[in-house]
Amino acid sequence: MTRRFKTHAFPARLIALIAAAAALALLSVVLVARQAVREVDADAFEHQRAFVERAVQAEAERIPVEQRASTYWDDAVLQTRANDQDWMDDNLGLWMQDFYGHDRSYVLGPDDRPVYGAVDGRRLDPAVPIQLDGRLAELASRLRGLIAETQAGAEDPAEAVAELSFGSTILLEGQPVLVSITPIMPDSDGATQAAGQEYLHVAVQDLDDALARRIGEADNLRDAAFVREAPEGQAQVALHDAGGAPLVWFTWTPDQPGLRLVQTMKPVVTLFGLFSLGLFVALVVRLWFSARYLQRSEAEARYLASHDALAGLPNRMHFEERLAEALPAARAGGARMALISVDLDHFKKVNDTLGHAAGDELIRQVSSRMLAQVRRSDTVARLGGDEFGIILIGMAEGEALATFCAGLVHLLSLPYQLQAGLVQVSASIGVATAEEVGGGVEALQRAADAALYRAKLDGRSRFCIFTEAMDDGLRRRHEIERDLRLALAAGDQFDVHYQPILDRDGSLFAAEALLRWPGAPGGPVPPELFIAVAEESGMIEELGLWVLREACAFAQQMALPKISVNVSAVQLRSVRFTADVLAVLEDTGLPPERLELELTERCALDSGAATHRNLKDLRAAGVMIALDDFATGHSLLQYVRDFDIDVIKIDQSFVSRLGSVDGTDQVVRALVDLGHAMGLEIIAEGVETEAQREALIGIGCHIFQGYLLGRPLSREAFRGAGFPQAGERPA
Repeated sequence: MTRRFKTHAFPARLIALIAAAAALALLSVVLVARQAVREVDADAFEHQRAFVERAVQAEAERIPVEQRASTYWDDAVLQTRANDQDWMDDNLGLWMQDFYGHDRSYVLGPDDRPVYGAVDGRRLDPAVPIQLDGRLAELASRLRGLIAETQAGAEDPAEAVAELSFGSTILLEGQPVLVSITPIMPDSDGATQAAGQEYLHVAVQDLDDALARRIGEADNLRDAAFVREAPEGQAQVALHDAGGAPLVWFTWTPDQPGLRLVQTMKPVVTLFGLFSLGLFVALVVRLWFSARYLQRSEAEARYLASHDALAGLPNRMHFEERLAEALPAARAGGARMALISVDLDHFKKVNDTLGHAAGDELIRQVSSRMLAQVRRSDTVARLGGDEFGIILIGMAEGEALATFCAGLVHLLSLPYQLQAGLVQVSASIGVATAEEVGGGVEALQRAADAALYRAKLDGRSRFCIFTEAMDDGLRRRHEIERDLRLALAAGDQFDVHYQPILDRDGSLFAAEALLRWPGAPGGPVPPELFIAVAEESGMIEELGLWVLREACAFAQQMALPKISVNVSAVQLRSVRFTADVLAVLEDTGLPPERLELELTERCALDSGAATHRNLKDLRAAGVMIALDDFATGHSLLQYVRDFDIDVIKIDQSFVSRLGSVDGTDQVVRALVDLGHAMGLEIIAEGVETEAQREALIGIGCHIFQGYLLGRPLSREAFRGAGFPQAGERPA
């Protein structure tokens, strides 16, 4: 019996041992699986929480970017100032709500009173005063303060202010919303914006179920919603107001891939417990794939954070990080490095004429061409708008670098086939090399920008490699621009001199007003220099209007037969130009027929509708139009015909060669005969000798201007010169 007991006891103990081992193995599997499930679920939750935080932040950052698509624009400044409600519907209100999904849009005047409003796809009646919520008014006031600080400390206040915005999460009529307020600023010299007179654009995005669904669908979040009370036991991310207090919570039901896995595997584990090792391996493999999925998702998130979604290129942040890595290596004796700044010429015209979709398509094609031109070791990035940057590694030698840049200019200037049609733009390129530029990343970027500025100044569609002189020139231009703004604000640093224009009898026919800047901080600045800066920086309209007012007042006081005032092509493009000129004439009492506006043929006049309308309306009012530097610029006959010219002025380059054997006399005679045949008044400039005057009289030109007859004089000197009027015999 004892023996029988022992015979059966061994298998029982063995079975128990095996069962215990199996149970221990199964328990180990369960414990490991449980921990793995917790980790997978925790990782999934952290992924979702990080996604929600990024998505909400992206929504807040998206709104000011979408606003600047229409607020950083000359037309936006002009049309909001003109209170064009329909235009604001199409660009700042209903269009933004339809295209971007904004729920409310307002435009605030310089006094922060709403001049336009649109709510839920409907424009508010402009005849009924819009009551702005106090929280929005407070945000607008804070942005005004930020604008004032930025303008006080920026080298280019207009550009710096255009990048500003102020956003916050607030309660608006009991509804939590994202608010972004940004200034409406010009993007070129075509419009000016006085400091403190900026219009503001307000965009409001409701934190509602529609937005929650959009965020949730991007990462398959279940039951996504915005709630006002902090929930318990549910995944949540708080959104805070400007003071840091939680205002609203984004909630969702968290994904639990580990728990789903266990629930899926439970029948298998129950039925095949003896195969725990195999199930454990399967679980490990499944978890490994889950971890890989999370890693891929994180990698995609990192990619989106460092790349431009439209162009598929690194963004500015990634580019500057790469530049900060490459520059020390180049300075330490590694491969040579060059920084290239690329800017598309006249890109805005594509957006304005063909639409933003065409502009986006053009950006993508430009990006593809640039990527095809560089090597794997180089970096191409979109820095914003139509600005691109390239880091070239191992290609900083002069000949190879110049060849690359010339090829890039040519490649980017070839036509682009867009869905909207065939377009052609060019590119300006500035280049700086690490070997030639001292300092850090900012110094290298500043040098490349200086070279880019010089390329644009030289006519665009070209490249320019940085030299020290460019940096000095750019610095000097910034100094002149700064001093010019201060001078315009002060109003007492400019002066107008007057050069007499006489007929063949020596009588005063007219006087030309010439602007001088004797009060410049660094001493007198040549007019051609500071006027060019005024045109580029958007100050020419204010400066030109000041000169016009001074000249017309002087002509009326002196009873001058006629006063000639130079105007810029930039002024002629302004929709307010005719009204401004007529207002000056009315204020000064000068009859329109005694005013002559002088255009220069050397500048490429804009043949747009605004220019033609201004010239037509001014001539209809009686103002005369003169063409300076005649026959030295583009197409003289086309200008005379297209711009309804009354007076042509023969350039001094022809007058100085009269009497030579190079055929100049015959050319001048032909110009005079042409002018007479077209019924134009003809004035010869730069007459410095009596022989030139006599030759001109013989040719048929009887009105003269030049040092022989009188130099430009101050107001007092001109008044004391006693030029005889027509009909008086000169002393």
